[in-house]
Amino acid sequence: MHIVDNWKQLFRTYSVWSMILGFIAFIGSEALYLVWRIEADPYPLGLAALVFFVAGFVGRFIKQDAGSAPVRRTLFRLAFGFGVIMLVKSLGGAVYEDAVLPDPAPISGEQAMRQGTPERLTLAMADKPMVPKAAAASSLASEAEFLRVAIPFVAKWEGLRLVAYRDIVGVWTICFGETKGVKAGDVRTQAECEVMLARELIIYRNRMHGYFTADTLRARLPVYRDTAFTDLGYNVGTGAAGTSTAVRRLNAGLIADSCEAITWYNKAGGRVWRGLVLRRTDDFDYCMKGLAA
Repeated sequence: MHIVDNWKQLFRTYSVWSMILGFIAFIGSEALYLVWRIEADPYPLGLAALVFFVAGFVGRFIKQDAGSAPVRRTLFRLAFGFGVIMLVKSLGGAVYEDAVLPDPAPISGEQAMRQGTPERLTLAMADKPMVPKAAAASSLASEAEFLRVAIPFVAKWEGLRLVAYRDIVGVWTICFGETKGVKAGDVRTQAECEVMLARELIIYRNRMHGYFTADTLRARLPVYRDTAFTDLGYNVGTGAAGTSTAVRRLNAGLIADSCEAITWYNKAGGRVWRGLVLRRTDDFDYCMKGLAA
């Protein structure tokens, strides 16, 4: 392989730097996570990468002389400015909420129940899911018992976002993963989000139950497994989850195999996402609770 004699001169051209910045933007979301554990929105960065690549490609067709330098410089500055805007947009939602919005005020489960609103269980409880006092393995839990387990579990993975943002497949989302009727610029309070999550979880739970046999509902769906399948339906849609191999295996009595099949749902937009891998692992653990090895 022979390298051009004046290869160092390439790094003085706007088109080459456009290509370099395009590559950086292309891997930007992955790099931000690996270095700083920041889950940036990949779509603005991907758009920035496209603009950089186009600017670099077009720049190679512009005559490389002093007379055309202003044109090439303007093209690069426009691409660079757009890239900065997209970077800010990519980071904006999470950084804004982490820096400005107050953390949820933790309350105890007893306080929540005294208020008559089990949905007041907050993110502060996400790492210590409450165990229902009477979660019999052979019968469905009540709605209140289900919410005690399901709310902190789903809230932990969805995350509380009070300002509308686009998820990893470009859908406008707010609160704890709510997408219905959400549009750019929407803002909600924490209390509104918590009530919304509780309501939606009951809806998704009931929809998922429509795909289970009577035997499954009677003897194979303790509260933690119920939570795992509800979370799957909430995350990927009840149509996909309800007709999945996981549900068919559970209805056939193959409980461990059904829990394994839940872990297959780790892709979005045609690629595997680390967050979904970890979420499905937690679903698997909840699904397997109480099941003898």
